[in-house]
Amino acid sequence: MTTLNKYFILIFIIVVSLSSCNDDAVLEEKPKGFLSPENTYVNKEGFNSALAELYRKGRGLRTVELISGEGDKVLSAIYGSGTDLGWYWDKKLNFGDYTLINSFNSLSNSYWNVLFDLVKDSNVILSYIDNSDMSDADKLQVAAEARFFRAYAYRFLVHLFGGVPIIEEALTGPKYDYIRNSKEEVLNFMVEDLMFASQNLPKQNKGDGHLAGAAADHVLSETYIALGKYDLAIASASKVINDGQYKLMTQRFGTLKSSAGDVFWDLFRSGNQNGNTGNTESILVWQMEFGVPGGNNATYSIERTWGPYLEPLKDSKNAKAILPADSLGRGVGFFRPGEYLENTIWESDFKTDMRNSHYNIQRQFYNNNPASVDYLKVIVPKASEIGRNYYPWIKKASSPEGHPQGYDTGGKLYTDIYAIRLAETYLLRAEAYLRKGDMALAAADINVIRNRAKATPVTAAQINIDYLLDERARELVVEEPRRLTLARMGLLYERTKKYNPVSAPTIKEFHNLLPIPQSVIDANDAAPFEQNTGY
Repeated sequence: MTTLNKYFILIFIIVVSLSSCNDDAVLEEKPKGFLSPENTYVNKEGFNSALAELYRKGRGLRTVELISGEGDKVLSAIYGSGTDLGWYWDKKLNFGDYTLINSFNSLSNSYWNVLFDLVKDSNVILSYIDNSDMSDADKLQVAAEARFFRAYAYRFLVHLFGGVPIIEEALTGPKYDYIRNSKEEVLNFMVEDLMFASQNLPKQNKGDGHLAGAAADHVLSETYIALGKYDLAIASASKVINDGQYKLMTQRFGTLKSSAGDVFWDLFRSGNQNGNTGNTESILVWQMEFGVPGGNNATYSIERTWGPYLEPLKDSKNAKAILPADSLGRGVGFFRPGEYLENTIWESDFKTDMRNSHYNIQRQFYNNNPASVDYLKVIVPKASEIGRNYYPWIKKASSPEGHPQGYDTGGKLYTDIYAIRLAETYLLRAEAYLRKGDMALAAADINVIRNRAKATPVTAAQINIDYLLDERARELVVEEPRRLTLARMGLLYERTKKYNPVSAPTIKEFHNLLPIPQSVIDANDAAPFEQNTGY
């Protein structure tokens, strides 16, 4: 069990609702028999428990463990559905039909609440640091971790919703007069937090899921790009890339390096994600521990979301072609890749790009039913099965080496999860060079990624923002919150219209942002709170 997961066992949620009074006759209560901010935020152990909650909630943005009843939908909606990558299996849901998206949308509501909850918890920690008995060095590190998570929450908020309220202090009572800060104000607020985190987080990455300064520098690079400060973005990304701790993995490694596969496949096998296992590409990894309290045992349904729903497949005699198997897991086909992700981005290097190898994208499935007349033959799908039951399975969203719980009905995956990987840092620097107009250096950074993948190098003349997005899809699909990336670039409408035939008829330009939840607008009755245009 990692140190971080030991802290997860101590996790608690503290809701601050404090009032002050100057009347000496009023008894000042100091609770000692139960957890409270006053008796918890006094030493490093108490703050570590609170920080563990920030890590859990940060991880929750990827595993949606904090969004009750919305797990599979959020995983597909933020990471692919209704974008250029593909759609949800029920084409009316999850941005398949954008006319259904309004201020009562449960996905928008859920993400808004989870993100501001992360902001709230960060602010509570920050408000108690100065009065604790921690050393000055510990105070700086705790503050750096809390400020990183606050900026990380605002990263999602500003790109998904636009300008939102900046809240930088713990609340001591109800507030009904929030105002929306501008997008630029939010981004600059993030820069302040991330610069502080960069300067005060440990430089050495323990490789066990704890934050190091490189994580802040990576997010800082993306934030500077959003502000149009490309030289600063390049400098922040270069700080990570030039740090000797981090290098792309180019040789087979890890738990299954002697098995058939390639180095890209190795990156996503169970037990290979953390730096303390020899992986020099990982910058921040969310920790998963099967069978450990706080280890997120039930909600990382990525395999369920991305894997095709194989079980209904039939053989040539209409008998069952697929039997449940641990190596297959249990995909349910919630996310259906479109032609763009399935074929278009691979056309130039279909056979040579490692990321499209049969280890990394499975395009054929075999009959595994011994009673079938087609046993061990490649399944030939019927037209009706291609939509949800038979399509390319991106294997980073699976565990073909087996599942610790065995085959189950939940489609769960129990590998640790990349939050930040060095390959994306290269692509951020490439984007900054591109936007600055230096196509040669943009191509050079992209080619670092393509060379590892054995793909044809790109030339400076071929570089544009669409090519960069194609490369991000090739390298980061499943990992990247694609909706956030496209919204950050202002290209969600354009790219979805071009590549997603299901969502194209209903998406409008204003859908680049999600609606502000109506509950937020209604509760803020002491000041106007503007809805995003179009909703």
